[in-house]
Amino acid sequence: MLNKIINNLPKIIIWLSLAVILFSPLYLNSQLFFPFITTKTFAFNIAVEVMFLTWLFLCFKDNKYQLKFNIAVILMAIYLLLTLISSLLGDYFYRSFWSNNERSEGLVLLLHLFVFLLVLTNFFKKFKDWLYIFDLFFLASLLVGLYALGQFFQLSWLPISTSGLRLAGTIGNAGYMAGYMIFGVFFGSVLFFNRPNFYFKFYYLTVIILEIFIIFNTYTRGGILALVFVGLVFILYFLFYYFPVQDGSRARGRLGAWDGKILKISGVIIIASLITLSTWLFLNKDADFVKNHELLQRIASISTRSTTAQTRLMAWNSAYQGFKERPIWGWGYENFYQPFDKYFNPRMYEDVGSVVWFDRAHNIIFDRLVSGGLLGLLSYLSLLFLPLYYLWRHYLKKKDDNNHYFIPFIFTLVISAYFIQNLFIFEALVTYIPLFLAISFISLFSPYYAPAIFKNNYFKLGLLIVGLALFFPILYSVNLKPLQVNKDLVKVLSDSQMNYQQRIGLFKSLLAKETPGNQEYRRQLFSFFSNLASSKTADPKVLSDLSDLAQFTDSELKKQIEENPYSVANYLLVMQFNDFIFSKTGQVDYLQRNFNFFETVKKLASNRQHIYFEMGYSYFNLANYFKNTGQEEKFQENFKLAVEQFEKAIALYDQSPEPYKQLAIILSLGGDNQKAIQMAEKSGSLHPTYAVWAKGFINNLENKK
Repeated sequence: MLNKIINNLPKIIIWLSLAVILFSPLYLNSQLFFPFITTKTFAFNIAVEVMFLTWLFLCFKDNKYQLKFNIAVILMAIYLLLTLISSLLGDYFYRSFWSNNERSEGLVLLLHLFVFLLVLTNFFKKFKDWLYIFDLFFLASLLVGLYALGQFFQLSWLPISTSGLRLAGTIGNAGYMAGYMIFGVFFGSVLFFNRPNFYFKFYYLTVIILEIFIIFNTYTRGGILALVFVGLVFILYFLFYYFPVQDGSRARGRLGAWDGKILKISGVIIIASLITLSTWLFLNKDADFVKNHELLQRIASISTRSTTAQTRLMAWNSAYQGFKERPIWGWGYENFYQPFDKYFNPRMYEDVGSVVWFDRAHNIIFDRLVSGGLLGLLSYLSLLFLPLYYLWRHYLKKKDDNNHYFIPFIFTLVISAYFIQNLFIFEALVTYIPLFLAISFISLFSPYYAPAIFKNNYFKLGLLIVGLALFFPILYSVNLKPLQVNKDLVKVLSDSQMNYQQRIGLFKSLLAKETPGNQEYRRQLFSFFSNLASSKTADPKVLSDLSDLAQFTDSELKKQIEENPYSVANYLLVMQFNDFIFSKTGQVDYLQRNFNFFETVKKLASNRQHIYFEMGYSYFNLANYFKNTGQEEKFQENFKLAVEQFEKAIALYDQSPEPYKQLAIILSLGGDNQKAIQMAEKSGSLHPTYAVWAKGFINNLENKK
């Protein structure tokens, strides 16, 4: 018995590693920075690395297991190679390779997904094995769904959803949640029609209904549209092919006592009800009962005129302009923010609360066009859809009467739903995992290729030795070291047991380790420093520590720009730091740095109102400096320059309330109350939220008179 366990240990490890991966959407560690993302990513990476090394050992030990390539592996390798080239040709390869904590993608994740695909397609080759895999995934999706259901019922012992009323569960993002659950619905359908046991069928059907309920309560329009569209196609398939009227026996043979005619009638009723409900909903979209219901309101408001749709369209246009500039190779993986800033549409600032910093195009086509150019897009679409050709070819060759093309049909719907949903959002690890499960299964029906050298024992031994040599360095540099630094940052920010001196020391320590998250961590450093400097008293010891921290923060923010001189957000961060230091010390040199940055920033994002806001405040601070030193002429000169910056922001798009508000504040601080009131009134006239602010602002000015 022991010998059998030892002999099967590599297989057990591979299955356990797969289980860790499939249940990763449940993982959540609040002691990590971006816990909904990083917790899952670290677990996935480590499990894949263990799985791959074990697979290499199994290939060397057992001749039944050989390294082979099928169409999916080849297409993924091509996509990975093209993405690598585009990233090398891009402006910031470091980010392309490592990504950041918030996304945790980059070439590092693509490499792990490639290895994941390689093991899946080589180790799991039996249909029954894949049913077990889908069962594991389905169970994990059930647990994720139950957690979200608890949020729906607002159970006091569960954290509320991070997306408000929209269910996000342990995934933390309602859009990702919808995409993940769609896979659960379709994998559950595969299991429903391939497990004969009635109780299993009842289990699958019950969970599928739950997951459809969860999808609708994510209020994610892209996910709901994808589900409804492929769901209707799914029903039509059963009505007109799987359960034909003239062959009710086919339904009975498949589903026991269930009658095909009853199911067909039920399907017609469902389709008719959906069409009627949709028509009725859009006809009554302005009714109070629709406006007061979040789900109905979001569905009824599906329109290119909605705020969300408008921001998406503007982001897509920025992506398209970026694609036209670099059509073949794109800008490099994870570098969408560069063309987005360069071709920024000022209208995005029109609505209060609009997201104006995008690092994704929120569209699977434009994201690939920007990151990898036309070659990247074509290679990725080939990876999604070409394996389906071999799946269909396999089933079309079958001649038996029981072949209803269910498997190729259902997996075509899976890939189609994934594609449709991601026309409105972007991908994440929690959706990549089931996607690569689907692609791996589909590609089992394609030819396998194995060069003769793959069977050579010395070659296999060499691969194993290389794998062993690289395993621990990769495990440490990709996972363990960044994981520890990530935890240290959260400790700095949230550990109430640490005094400020200990926090400063830990900040210095974690940044010195130079992990891929440093660009994000320096932002937290600036927030930490500014909060500390604003709250501490004039104690000599405290001032000395703050002076040292200011110098450290200054040096780190210089590195921020040196590492990535293509990020507008980086320049604005440093400019805010310079303004803050000037406000505390009166050192004009810090303001001069901002003026030196301005021309560079304008080249990167000439249409962003933010850069003119920042320069406006820099000129205003300089004007105040001259006023306080009795240099009235220079005060007037720089105050005029400050006002001009806000007027430039207004000129970019004069229907946005924020620039008028900022200008009103500056004018009031400069003593021009009459014009300040005019600007406040204009700001208030453009949006109800600003109207409330404007009323209070104007009353305050008039009371001062």
